[in-house]
Amino acid sequence: MKKQNVLVLGGGGREHALCWKLSQSPELNELYCIPGNAGIQKIAHISNSFDMMDFQAVKNFAKDKKVSLLIVGKENPLVKGIADFFTNSEIKVFGPNQHAAQLEGSKIFTKNFFVKYNIPTAKFHTFFTLDDALYHIKTNHDYPIVIKADGLAQGKGVMIAREEKEALHSIKEMMEFKKFKSAGEKIVIEEFLDGHELSYQIFLDKGEYINLIPSQDYKKAYDGNLGPNTGGMGNVAPPSWLNEDITKKIKDQVVKKLIYALHMEEIHYTGVLFLGIMIVKGDPFVLEINVRFGDPESQVIMPLLKSDLLTVTNQICSGHIKDVQLDWSKDIATCIVLSSKGYPDFFEKGKEIKGLHDVAKMENVFLFHAGTTIIDEKVYTNGGRVMSVVGLGKSWEESRKKAYEAVSKISYEGMFYRKDIGL
Repeated sequence: MKKQNVLVLGGGGREHALCWKLSQSPELNELYCIPGNAGIQKIAHISNSFDMMDFQAVKNFAKDKKVSLLIVGKENPLVKGIADFFTNSEIKVFGPNQHAAQLEGSKIFTKNFFVKYNIPTAKFHTFFTLDDALYHIKTNHDYPIVIKADGLAQGKGVMIAREEKEALHSIKEMMEFKKFKSAGEKIVIEEFLDGHELSYQIFLDKGEYINLIPSQDYKKAYDGNLGPNTGGMGNVAPPSWLNEDITKKIKDQVVKKLIYALHMEEIHYTGVLFLGIMIVKGDPFVLEINVRFGDPESQVIMPLLKSDLLTVTNQICSGHIKDVQLDWSKDIATCIVLSSKGYPDFFEKGKEIKGLHDVAKMENVFLFHAGTTIIDEKVYTNGGRVMSVVGLGKSWEESRKKAYEAVSKISYEGMFYRKDIGL
């Protein structure tokens, strides 16, 4: 068996979880990650000498290291066309091309896509000018409403407004004051859906797909689902409330229609596709599509995956998705995201993290770094979301207890996390 060199793009908790899983493969020779973090540094060769958005530099690096597979964790390179850049290269890319990546790159494109193919989603309006958006708000009387930046905003470009004043402020922040830069120049305003949020991911290649374990994300910054949206403050897989009836509706009303729509639009999709779904009174409505693994969804799914991730990604990239067999643990996984004080807005970096060695000794606990760095053999905070702590258990209660027990052993100045994940 010829072993291979693999390169992962990204430096968050998702990429640490992917690298951790890849590192277990007997098919792996050398593992590289750009830019990586303090956790990834222990299991892969990391490099931050150039920007991963410099595709030529990435290709030069990959060729120099004799990489045969590139797994793209972050959405930005996919939306900018990195898969296309590697076309006709000997290096396979696990991730969709630029045409397909529009599904995450533009919410307006995706909402219109849903309407065209009768895929259930929240009612919405799109706006290209500030005046039109403000006029709509002043003539709208149905609250709460959801305001979304059209482009990529690292999971933070969604605002829920419960009154007119809040809505006007959010729109001006996006369109006038450029809070999310060019991502907020166009916006979507849609109805608010109240229900259970579900992260539903599939491996996909040219119309053939395989389901991953669904999970439940906690996007709000504060307990009780309050505060601003974040990239995710925690996750549970699988959700305790998900049943066969809901799962069947997702497959029939969403996934099958989506596969048909991609075929009709000649969108050739290879990689993992993430559906953010709201379950309202037992019925699924698609909130968004992401064109890469979820974060923190990957942190709960990878510890539950028994199959070899490297084998699976190779099969999909080689057009053999029908040969993929996914084997899953029957355990429950709970993820708690530890953040820096002030996240998702202004936060400080450079705080020493203590207690990691104590957590490393715990059974059925996994620690995935995100915004961390190593200085003089000590680990420091280096981002808004600092790390994910995952506990496995035979029940939801056991899994949750294990995760929070591990969290209690970690400390750094300004450490912030939700205390209601899994409730």
